[in-house]
Amino acid sequence: MKKVLCILLSVLLLLPALSIGAAAAAGPAVFSEEKVENALPVVIVRGMDFTGGLKYDFGTENERPVNVMSNRSFGGLMKGLARSFSALVSRGRRAAVTELVAFAASLFKGYACDENGDSLDPRVTGMDYPLSVDHYPALWEGGNGHENGLVHSAADRYGADKVYFFLYDWRLDALQNAVKLSAMVERACEDHAAAQVNLVCCSMGGLVTLAYLGEYGAARIHSLVSNSSVMYGTDVTSELLTGKIDFNEDAAYRYLTEKLPSLKSVFTAAYKTGLMGKICRFLNRFAETYHDEIYNGVLIPVFASMPAVWEIVRPEVYDEAKAYIFGDGDAYAGLRAKTDKVQYEICANLRSILDTAMQNGMLFGVLANYDTPLVPAYASAPLQGDGTLETRRMSFGALVSTVGGKLSEEEKAVGEPKYLSPDGCINATTCLYRDMTWFCKDCVHVACAYHSDYTYLVFSILEAETQPTVDTWEKYPQFMQADGKENLTPVTADPGRWDKKESIDVDSAC
Repeated sequence: MKKVLCILLSVLLLLPALSIGAAAAAGPAVFSEEKVENALPVVIVRGMDFTGGLKYDFGTENERPVNVMSNRSFGGLMKGLARSFSALVSRGRRAAVTELVAFAASLFKGYACDENGDSLDPRVTGMDYPLSVDHYPALWEGGNGHENGLVHSAADRYGADKVYFFLYDWRLDALQNAVKLSAMVERACEDHAAAQVNLVCCSMGGLVTLAYLGEYGAARIHSLVSNSSVMYGTDVTSELLTGKIDFNEDAAYRYLTEKLPSLKSVFTAAYKTGLMGKICRFLNRFAETYHDEIYNGVLIPVFASMPAVWEIVRPEVYDEAKAYIFGDGDAYAGLRAKTDKVQYEICANLRSILDTAMQNGMLFGVLANYDTPLVPAYASAPLQGDGTLETRRMSFGALVSTVGGKLSEEEKAVGEPKYLSPDGCINATTCLYRDMTWFCKDCVHVACAYHSDYTYLVFSILEAETQPTVDTWEKYPQFMQADGKENLTPVTADPGRWDKKESIDVDSAC
């Protein structure tokens, strides 16, 4: 017994040294612009680009982007509003709303898919740039942020001939896009006589990457970084497709002051006098009263026609969402067959797919951002986010506070104190990969400013030789604060830029 105790004590004493050794083996933190020779090719998978990611007649002289304003001129906007007003006068409010919804659907018509989940307008496709980015300098040169900033930085660091930028039709089924991603990965390996690539998946690109791993495995992937990705699903699609539209006055106040800071005094006055609360209650009554017009007129034929929207619904509410939107009918049967396959075979098996990939040698890192308000139109919007997606989803399950609030004492007490952010907003204990998940405060969605600390964190993970953790680099602790240029410092206990407000009652199980 004494011998056993001595062995255990020796192991415990050696653990710090073993940890230090592992950190060193992972490689130094990247924080300079030096060129790296003999690096693996890098594939960067873009997220959803709602304003320029789809094109009419791509590759022809008639090519133009699909966006709301390309579908209707200012004159068309005035005509649409006039028709709605005329209907209000002659036929009443419901007729006016029907006209307004029909006009909104016409604005987004370029995005719609058919009942099989294919582009409704055959002229509308994603963009395809299958070669390394040195063949497409206009695609990334001058890029200063988001994916373009990452591509620009990577081209400087590794050489543009070793960087591949995967763009695709983000509306479509993830398995369709995974086939194309596989072709790019194979091309990158062939071009450089490499056995593997490093890969960064951004936002919607996380869904495509997960589908790729589920179908093809990770033999070709050395390191994978999930950058603000949707691998773990989203609350916004899950709640809108189950009817949880909700306008919250606190969330609306923070969102509006974030987007329009010059009008903060106006929004503050509306908030403090209760006017903002009245407006939100009106919007909630409106959404309830005209639910059928909104859903049947625009949400279903446009947004719910896109396979990808269904495939980023959380697996545990996917069946509920289908029943809510489609009932017992067979509408969109072809689309549902595609999304069923992705949800049941890929999304529901996320943990198994990623664990298997790591057991086979793939290195993995997760980046999630927080402290920027989300669009205040659904139940979970008051919670921490990066302005686009929810922090708890990007981080694969963290406990999070509301924006401007703190975790409850019960939430803070979960797990070890080391996983609690100093500002009391995040508890990483419940993340699927808590030791491989970094949080950046005040960073935008898919934050990768050109040659920023954030970008260098991505490169540090990609260039590691062994699995890095949040303890690997002193430069990059688990919880970091970003300045306007995405330079990073450790988060402090300072409450930050949001005024303290009453806590918001949000069901964390939504």
